[in-house]
Order: sequence, then C-alpha cells, then structure tokens
Amino acid sequence: MGRKRKKRKDQKKKGKEIFINVTPVEKRAVVLEGGELVDFFMERETLEHYAGSIFKGKVNAIVPGIEAAFVDIGMDKNGFLHVSDVVDKESILKEILRDEDEPAIKSRQKKSRSQRIEDILKTGEERMVQVVKEAIGTKGPRLTTYISLPGRYMVLTPYDNNVGISRRITDRAERKRIRGVLSKVEFLEGMGCIVRTVAEGRTEDELKNELRYLINLWKKVKSREERQKAPVTVYEEYGIVLRMIRDIFTEDVTQLVVDSKDEYARITKFLKAYMPALKKKVKLYTGRTPLFQKYDLDRQLDQIFERKVELRSGGYLIIEQTEGVVVIDVNTGSYVGKKSLEETAFKTNLEAADEIPRQLMLRDKGGIIIIDFIDMEVREHRDKVFRVLQDKLSRDKARINLRSISQFGVVEMTRQRMRKSIESASHVECPYCGGKGVIKSVQTIAIETVRKIDRMLAGSDKRSKHIVAVTHPDIHEALISDQAKMLSDIQRRNKCKVEIKEDRSFHIEDVIVEER
Repeated sequence: MGRKRKKRKDQKKKGKEIFINVTPVEKRAVVLEGGELVDFFMERETLEHYAGSIFKGKVNAIVPGIEAAFVDIGMDKNGFLHVSDVVDKESILKEILRDEDEPAIKSRQKKSRSQRIEDILKTGEERMVQVVKEAIGTKGPRLTTYISLPGRYMVLTPYDNNVGISRRITDRAERKRIRGVLSKVEFLEGMGCIVRTVAEGRTEDELKNELRYLINLWKKVKSREERQKAPVTVYEEYGIVLRMIRDIFTEDVTQLVVDSKDEYARITKFLKAYMPALKKKVKLYTGRTPLFQKYDLDRQLDQIFERKVELRSGGYLIIEQTEGVVVIDVNTGSYVGKKSLEETAFKTNLEAADEIPRQLMLRDKGGIIIIDFIDMEVREHRDKVFRVLQDKLSRDKARINLRSISQFGVVEMTRQRMRKSIESASHVECPYCGGKGVIKSVQTIAIETVRKIDRMLAGSDKRSKHIVAVTHPDIHEALISDQAKMLSDIQRRNKCKVEIKEDRSFHIEDVIVEER
C-alpha cells in the first residue's frame, strides 16, 4: 500500500511531459500528465495532413440542393465548401476556437441563411480556401473561404475586423489590458484577431511582435495567391512537432524530450525566435534503449486500440465504432462493491465518467457518441456522474455538444472530428471477418462444407465419382470426426467418394470443394 501511494506522489511531481519519437517514415508525440497518457499525435509520410493549410482552388461544381460547392484544390478528392463557410465570417473561428463569443456568431448565422450558394460562387471561379477538416473516408476535405492564421497567442482573421478574447481569460483587468495593447497595433484594413487563452499575462512586446509576424505572413500568402494559378498550395500548416510546440508547449510542461538531433535543432530554433524561456525544458534523448520503450509508452499506446478498457475498481468500458456512431458501454465487471447494487453502479459510473473523456481524446473519436452508463435509481448519483463527465470534457479542445444523462443512464453527445481517428489512420478492416469482429465456429464451417458438397452433387448433370474438399486442419478434423456420419450418408446416396484434405496455409474459413 505504501509503495502505491509513493508511486502516485512521484507521478504528480512529474506534472505535464511531452515525448517525441522521430523515424524516417513516422513521427509520434505523446503528452503525459502525472505519468498518465492524455494525448497522442501521429504523422506519417503516407498519410495526408492538410487541416489548416491554405489553397487557391477552382470551383468545379455548384450544388444548390445542398447549398454547397465542390472545389478543386489539387487533391484526389474535391473539397466541400458549404454556403455558411462562404458567407458566415465567424464559422471558421468556431471550428478553431470553440470558446469565442457566441452572440457574434449567431447574429451572422441568421444573415447567412438567406444567401444562396449560386448567388455567391460561379463554376470555374478561383477562390482562396482553407481546409478546416481532413478528408475522411469517401468525403473530401471541408473548406472555408474565411481564412485564419494561428499563432502562439492569437489567431489572425484577415477577413474579419473584430477583436475577440478567449472567454477562459476571466480577469476583467487582464482583458482590458490586452484590448489596450491590440488597439495600438495598426491593422490592415478589414483585419482582426482572436486572442488565445495562453496570451494571459504576456507582455505588450510579445503580443505586438506576434501580431506583426502574422500580418506579414498574411501578406506573403496573399502575394503567392495573386501570382499563381489554381489549384495550388499557398500556405502549408506546421507539421505535428512544431504544431505541438506552438499549441501545447507552455510553462506548465516540465520537460519535452525528443530523440532526433535534427528535430531537436528545429525545435530550439523555433523556441529561440518565439519562446526563448522554454528552451531549457527541451532535452535531446541519446540513450540506446528506444525512447518510447524507456518510458513505457509503447505499452500505453497499444491500449488505445483495445475495445476493452479496464477501470481501477475492476469494472470496464467497451468502446465500439459503428458506421456513424461510437457506442461506449459501462460494465461492473469483477467489481461487486460492499454495500448495495446502487453503490456498485455509482462508483463504477464515476470511474467511467472520469476515463471516457481521456479515451475520446486519445483515440480522437468524433461524430455522434452514445454512452450507456449502468442504471442508477438515485437522481443525485446520476447528477454527480454527469457533472464529472462534463468537467472532464471541458478540457477537450474539440467542440462538444452534450445532453444530460437520462433516467436510464444514457448520455448522448457529439464531438468535433477534425481528422481521421488514430485507429482508422493506423488500422484496416479485418479481411477475414469483414469488420464484424467475429468469425464462424469450427462446427459451423464444417456443417456448411458438408452442405456445399451435397449441393454440388445435387446440381451435377452427371454422377460425380470423386469430390475433394480442401480445408484448414481444424475443419478437416471436424469433418472426419463430427461430420463423418453425414459424409457417409452423402457418399451412399450419390454413389461417390468424398475425400477430405487439409492445408495448413488456409485461413480457418477458407474451403475449396471441387469435382475430380
């Protein structure tokens, strides 16, 4: 017991850590809090990463029925541009910063509903667009014409002259100070910005310098767009490493460890220009043991892909991804509690409410999500479980809509999906079970093989004298033992010979039946 307490204290001392593993074909980055995995990012040469990048595209088709246009941006799939992303100047900000002032968004959305896509865009027209969501499955990337350029402390919005401040900066004096700093910067006509939460407490020079940098960057993007013909890339968003440095690497991170000299040099150069105070927290790992093995990260990452997630008490979660819905089922498992069934359900549900948001972020699950908690009779228990879930989800950067827990313990929610889930990016559907997760039993396959032989003989014009069935060894064993009587009956009725052969290279469901 004493050892467990000491381990937990040691983990708390560790605080927030970032580990980056770099190979010629893949980059992986993980974030730990108190020694526990809370976020994972992966980038491969074979996987497309375009979210945040800006293109000069060409409108290929206008579809009034869905109020959208399809835009050629030089990819295999045309981008999807909805009317709201052409007219509503706040829509892109809502995609990037979910904590922006809502009243401004809603007032513009009412105006956008009266617009028609065919009145705004024409086929063949060239437009500058930005990818706000990666291509997923058969769908092309989601686009917007209202560009944003993210920085460390703010997001520049070239087509909107409003200045917004994150609602998470709650101190009125600090909000007033930031507005005062920004008012001293001469914006180009029609430009504005949204101040990020990490800008709180930054000096006047830090804020001004970043804003000037973003404005100059926008000038370069515009210049490229004016000089080149569509389709063409005019701005490429940072890769996984520098994006993490910009968005996640803050003062509360105790260390960032990277195992590549080139990436280490790139990181320190970036920090020297933008965040010199954080340079001392970056460490180059040169040990012989692989970095992720050294810190037991590979084992934790493997668990991301398991459908079953163990809880501390002995309960567990089952996470299933269907075509359009993620279903999470909470179970008590081996935990039986000490008082009553209600207390057992309550404790298991509390642990599940704490763990589910972490799993959603790690796996990057999005779309419609249904959580089936264990039934609880006591209203106060349901409310407490929901508050825990709500609190943990508030730390998620993705946009979330959440409905209260029902009397049956069911929670419905949606989570913003910006890119492919980690699972879909690194796994393929099982070619044997076709995604079902189960295969036929040996007995079932053996019986089906006998039926197949019977059908073949019944449908043959001539009386076959010799039938050969080639199967997996397990099926072979079942046919010559359990199904021997049925095979004898078939041979007697058809006056033929049925020969059963085995092939160890066969998958268990592979069966070949042929006439000789």
